[in-house]
Amino acid sequence: MTRLGDFAKLLALGAVFGALGCGGAARVEELYEEAPVGTEMIIERSDGDRPDWITEPPDDDDGMKFFSGGEEGYSDYAVGLRMAKAEAWQELGESVLGIWSSLLQASEVGGKDRLQQYARNFQELAVKEITLSGTEVEERYYEKVAVKTTYGVDYHYNAFVLLRVPEQEYHMAQLRALEQLRNRAKRENNTDAEEFIDEAIQRLNEIQG
Repeated sequence: MTRLGDFAKLLALGAVFGALGCGGAARVEELYEEAPVGTEMIIERSDGDRPDWITEPPDDDDGMKFFSGGEEGYSDYAVGLRMAKAEAWQELGESVLGIWSSLLQASEVGGKDRLQQYARNFQELAVKEITLSGTEVEERYYEKVAVKTTYGVDYHYNAFVLLRVPEQEYHMAQLRALEQLRNRAKRENNTDAEEFIDEAIQRLNEIQG
């Protein structure tokens, strides 16, 4: 005689089978019946194989800069994707912040402690400028994973995002951010900041060539 708990599991599996089709259903049934607890199986994914950029983000190439983010184990695909995208943008933001640090380190202007207060503003403004430009291209990859548990099968999503940003826009966004900060420094009568920002704009223009 089938126990109530087993019957509920069978009903749940039947619903999954109907949603996934025969191929997916067979794989989940195999996982449910034969695999040890903790076994994971990808039952759905984006077209193609798992991209190399998930573990090894590509180097900057052909006038583009790349930033990746990934999140695993989310029960909701949309939430996982949103978090992966946020991580990619965070990586972009950290890259921008690194530019500020490099410019500040190379500068001989005084009052560097006071200049550091502008760092996060520079980061936020530059990232906002890139977002507003709409020049970034987003590549996505996801996996739906079935996991054998002590009571049946659980499901979660792994989501990954690769941002491609034109290198020219990456630099122009930083220049526009610096110009906004220069206006702020003028309003605050911060001559050290004005001097540094003028110097930073010149350096970035030289880098862009």
